[in-house]
Amino acid sequence: MDTMLGQPLQTLEITIEDLPDEVLEFILGFLPPYKDLQNCMSVCKRWCNCAHNVLHKTSIKLIKAIGDFNILWKNVAPTDVVPTITKRFSHSACILENNMYIFGGCTTNATSFNDLWRFDLSRRQWVRPLATGTYPVPKAYTTMVDYKDCLIVFGGWTYPSMSQYYQNVTMFNDIHFYCIKTNKWILINATNPPPPMAGHSACIKGDEMVVFGGLIMSAAQNFQIQCSNDIWVLNLSTCSWRKQPSTLPSPSPRYAQSLIRLDCDRLMLLGGVQTLHNRFVYSDCWILTMKGPIWTWKEIAVRNKEWASANVWCNPACRVGDKVVSLSRSRNGWNSAKPMVTSAVRLSNLNRAEGAPVAVRVEQSLQRPLDRDHNINGRRGVLPRQRVPANEPVAGPSNEPEKGENSRHNNENVTSQANASSSGESRQSLNNIDAAKKESALRRNKNKNKGMKIVRQLQEANKYRMAAFACDSTGNNAPPENDLINQRQIAHLENRLEPIPENQQQRPPAVKKIKRNTLAMHVLDISTVVNGNSMNYVSWLCPRLGEMHGAPEELVMYSLVKGNGELIMFGGVHNDISILNYSEQQNMYSNSLHFITPPRDVI
Repeated sequence: MDTMLGQPLQTLEITIEDLPDEVLEFILGFLPPYKDLQNCMSVCKRWCNCAHNVLHKTSIKLIKAIGDFNILWKNVAPTDVVPTITKRFSHSACILENNMYIFGGCTTNATSFNDLWRFDLSRRQWVRPLATGTYPVPKAYTTMVDYKDCLIVFGGWTYPSMSQYYQNVTMFNDIHFYCIKTNKWILINATNPPPPMAGHSACIKGDEMVVFGGLIMSAAQNFQIQCSNDIWVLNLSTCSWRKQPSTLPSPSPRYAQSLIRLDCDRLMLLGGVQTLHNRFVYSDCWILTMKGPIWTWKEIAVRNKEWASANVWCNPACRVGDKVVSLSRSRNGWNSAKPMVTSAVRLSNLNRAEGAPVAVRVEQSLQRPLDRDHNINGRRGVLPRQRVPANEPVAGPSNEPEKGENSRHNNENVTSQANASSSGESRQSLNNIDAAKKESALRRNKNKNKGMKIVRQLQEANKYRMAAFACDSTGNNAPPENDLINQRQIAHLENRLEPIPENQQQRPPAVKKIKRNTLAMHVLDISTVVNGNSMNYVSWLCPRLGEMHGAPEELVMYSLVKGNGELIMFGGVHNDISILNYSEQQNMYSNSLHFITPPRDVI
């Protein structure tokens, strides 16, 4: 009607500014909580407040989801991100601004890295900065922390090349600064440095970097590798080191522990391992109060240890609010056979002195050929056969008769058949029976040789361990019970590869398919010691039963860092012996990304 009279219609103009704050925050929650959400803060004051609320609520939802074990796994395959980072484990990682940085790590013998990669958390893309300056040497088991607009890389170890058999493992006490703005590496010459170390923990306290424990190579101990429980402090303003005195009792010497910052004056030490003389896997918890000229150690009771993470020493722990998260094997895999931790240096338990130091064992191991990683060095590796001790049980099917018993049964069968043939059977039929039996025996021996060949390869591969992860034997050269279980399973698999003759009545039992273990989340409640609380205990929460949908296969020696409303896991090595993927060395290591996020709200 208004149009017919020549008057324009009055339209109702509604913009995004007319939406309630709750709806606007719900819309902004779909943006990545990094650069995109930060750009929204510059639109106006209202958007800035809503964006801050989104970040705060995202952090609260992650804490609640972890406490309730109500999380979502999101996996990003390397093929989905181009370019992609090299597969690795025992690397270092940290978060700075809107990026996750990865440095170093290794795969196999003499294969360490000194490259620095940046993962843009906003665009979900890898970037390799082509930095200038003095690069660190290739090494693994380093620490990397962020300080202002720099990354600080300290310590680590590396192994000699395959042609340098006379050299030992090398540790470092170098300090390298990587400046984000200038994209440059800077080597720092600090005074009064600590001994070279690896597997230590580092944390920033104001203008100082606190370093605890690790494996050290001390000149006072004839440069033998040993565990440490010393505290070293680097003054970042003056670039000078000091050895910090502390009270007794203090944590036992260890390495591969997690050092978690509680507040500006307190650190929490969790887990660790010591494998130089005897294998001690620690599950204790200590709090270090960094006040006064002498810092104070205090041990905290740990409740519900039966729900603790199984491999807290080789898996990092990450703090999320008043919780500490550790990813380890799910509960449905706790009772399975103990897996092998594949690492860098082969240390043989044979022909070595009882209780020999790690430095001697590494030197002895380097006198034998190392493995060749065909992915890195351009040639295919060869696993030498291991000399099997005389008293070692022979792997094979548990129902297979002994050799003497086999011969006795064969003789009895031949005798009985010869008596039966006297009724009119010819000698030609008896020869045919003997030929069939010989053919069947040859087939069984062939299958047994195949199984023993793979068993020897697995036994040899079980000697590939980092020096830090080599456990002293108790003088018994017999393989562990779990290794015998794996040998029998392999022999059963090989015996089933050949077709079974029709005239053979008995069939070997069916081999059960080995179920691969997946990672599960384990949560330590530290609300009793943070936020002004001063209780004397922390508690592991009861984990969620069953396999979490989307959880990756079990990995160790990965990195785990906290982003904005998410946990980010990268890299690692598979902690599983599988005949299907053992021959494929490239599948043992990972360069995949896994994100742990809370479920999204629905309105």
